Amino acid sequence: MKILFTNPSPMIKYGMQKGFQKLGWETDRLEVPQQTIAGLKSKIEEFKPDYLFTEGGVDTKKFIFPVLEEYTIPHIYWAVEDPIAHNTLAMQWAQKSVLVLTPDMEMLGSYRGKGHKAICIPFAADPDYYFKYPVDKHFASLDAIHIGNNYNVFPERRKAYEYIIKPFIDKNKKLEVYGFDWDNPKHAFNLPPQYNKGYISHEKSVIAYSSAKITLGVHSITNSRTMQSMRTFEVLGCGGFFLTQHTRAIEYMFKNHTHLVWSSGYEETVELMNYYLNNESERERIALNGQKFIYENHNYQKRASEIVETLKAVQV
Repeated sequence: MKILFTNPSPMIKYGMQKGFQKLGWETDRLEVPQQTIAGLKSKIEEFKPDYLFTEGGVDTKKFIFPVLEEYTIPHIYWAVEDPIAHNTLAMQWAQKSVLVLTPDMEMLGSYRGKGHKAICIPFAADPDYYFKYPVDKHFASLDAIHIGNNYNVFPERRKAYEYIIKPFIDKNKKLEVYGFDWDNPKHAFNLPPQYNKGYISHEKSVIAYSSAKITLGVHSITNSRTMQSMRTFEVLGCGGFFLTQHTRAIEYMFKNHTHLVWSSGYEETVELMNYYLNNESERERIALNGQKFIYENHNYQKRASEIVETLKAVQV
């Protein structure tokens, strides 16, 4: 079987595409310069896929929707905007797809209630890309890193900045934060300039996760059993020690002080920070457990297998 991925995000390039390849499927993907109506049609004629697969859909509707009207190739949609854009963008895509994948299991009833075939497919990590990279001296010298943009629209995430990131600043730890908008004066939380390191490539982030003593995690969605930041899986896959904001999904899918550690408040973070920075062997034990758990339970070959099994029952 052949599957064509219509966008080249890291979750596809380093994740889902590899999962399908490991199941023996032929795969290809559109790169950014090809993301036009003509580019997609040309790739379809060249590759002749059995399925099209789209992850996210904010900027891709304009060139994919017209092509889906012209071709009868079944389309799979991974609704990574769930639950935020569930009733708008995601439902538009669902109407054009034979199968919807959602990382938020609470959305399944809504899809099925409207007659759409849907299964829960959370994020994951592929062991061939997310593994423990050789130690980088710079990142290894840090007490903590955080990689992610400063979003101002999610109240629980904004609160988490104050009790996940700020304790490391207040206690003068060696911290670096990568991403956009950390100096935006319109945002509720801003970083002192010395901690704000700007953009980091995805390819370099895995090196940072592998080397830093602690990687800090925050989440935009906190009340789902499965939807969380994709960085949870990436950090653990890289054998990183993850100190994260407590969410329903974190507690539902992982064990505290076994696969990672979570915090719900400022003083708790300070306590965890002090304990684990002074206990390297405990950090290593938890990081190794977390990596093993991800490899066994949350890898993209497993995710792809669940999709393929579901497709067998889908009438196209």
